[in-house]
Amino acid sequence: MQDGASGLSSRQHALLLAAVQEFIENAEPVGSHQLATRHALGVRAAMVRNLLSELEEGGFLLQPHTSAGRVPTEKGFRYFVDHIAPALPFRDRAQIELHYSSPPGDLNALIRDTSRLLAAMTGQAALVSAPRLECLTVEEVRFIRLREREVLAIFIAISSDVHNRLLALDRDYSQSELERMGAFLNESLAGRTLEQARDWISNNLREERARYDQFRRTALELGGAAVGPATPAELYVEGSAQALDQPEFADPGKLRELLRALDDKGALLDLLERALTQSGPMIAIGSENSDARLAGLSVVAASYARGASQLGGLAILGPVRMDYERLIPLVSYTAKALSRALGQ
Repeated sequence: MQDGASGLSSRQHALLLAAVQEFIENAEPVGSHQLATRHALGVRAAMVRNLLSELEEGGFLLQPHTSAGRVPTEKGFRYFVDHIAPALPFRDRAQIELHYSSPPGDLNALIRDTSRLLAAMTGQAALVSAPRLECLTVEEVRFIRLREREVLAIFIAISSDVHNRLLALDRDYSQSELERMGAFLNESLAGRTLEQARDWISNNLREERARYDQFRRTALELGGAAVGPATPAELYVEGSAQALDQPEFADPGKLRELLRALDDKGALLDLLERALTQSGPMIAIGSENSDARLAGLSVVAASYARGASQLGGLAILGPVRMDYERLIPLVSYTAKALSRALGQ
């Protein structure tokens, strides 16, 4: 009997899963005697040696040294991930549910605490991006006159997130004029996402009426400045020191690779952005990462949402020898729990 996608026999399949599991647990090359004695494979050590050689020829395993056991290749890890049915232990589910049992307060604190939770539960580096501004829903826009021709524009989201921008204007406006402009905008902007608000303002500025109605045009221009192009999302990274305890990072080259990756905010935000396009968890093993800066590491990521709006992503970043069987459901469950907390 063979696995249709890979051509592996049932014995090769069982042995490969066992070999990957052993390597994940012990971080040491796996030998035939070890597999034969620790796993009920139904074959003797001599047959295990033959099967290991076949798996090596197929590119699933490699032998670092002639006298050593085998270690999984990226292809072997990918096969393992594609053929396991991971389930999150009750203890992990309970810990995650307890973490989110209190009503959410400050949004950024909730996101930051999520990265700490993931790092503490996994011993790996954990990444969580704050909600993308484009997806936040507008509750109110306010304008506050600070001094002559200087205005503070305040965008308040339904999530209670507040963003301020300092605007330098060509002419001065009284506070009452600014309040009228804010009231005019809020009639149409409240309930829209930031992206929808920008589109509405842009479309209205192009209308004929805006050319001749100075109040309307000024209000739209101020509104456009208040909800203008967003700065990159905030990124929270926790667990960097814990990740260094992994035996892979005793190698100075691997250590530099991890530290460079964790220091590259752009690459990490791009990674989490890609997770938003997935219907389920995103698992990228080593060179499967589209970003060469992450090619020596593995990623388990998922997105979190409010309703139908994808807000941000969270991920575990670590060595290719990662406990995928536990981390995949853990990351997925945390993303769902965070989404539920944001919906409260």
